Amino acid sequence: MGRQGTGSMGKWLGALGAAMAMTALAVSAITPALGSSGDDDRDERIRVHSITTEEEFLDLGSEGISLGDEIVFSTNLRKGRENVGRLGVVCTFTSVDHEEAECVATALFRGGQIAVQGLLVGGPERFVLPITGGSGKYEGAEGEVHVRQVSETEEILTFHLSD
Repeated sequence: MGRQGTGSMGKWLGALGAAMAMTALAVSAITPALGSSGDDDRDERIRVHSITTEEEFLDLGSEGISLGDEIVFSTNLRKGRENVGRLGVVCTFTSVDHEEAECVATALFRGGQIAVQGLLVGGPERFVLPITGGSGKYEGAEGEVHVRQVSETEEILTFHLSD
């Protein structure tokens, strides 16, 4: 187990772990602890730094990256020095030839969760995934999360929420 791969796929896998730690997915936000956009309709943003805390590459098929292999990781979500949530992510490789992985992630904030799911294509330095729902104060959430990789273990996530 552990991170495996060579060449561009190895770089992609390393970046995927960092980027999906989505990910990490964000600076104005929904909860008072994070800030408010001030709009009456729910068109809000959450901007956080995502820092990987745990990560595992599951080599389930042929040695190295192959169809069905998974990367599973979790991150802390921070605004400044304050921990404001956590993120859990599972990505399954669906195409080695096209460098694609289907990723499912859940961000846990005070008062609720935000669910994200989508296909990463060609590497995760910058990408956008759809928000598929939420719970608690994020119930009915729609929109997208923009992810920008900062380093191997850190990303900036911006959740653009609407309902």
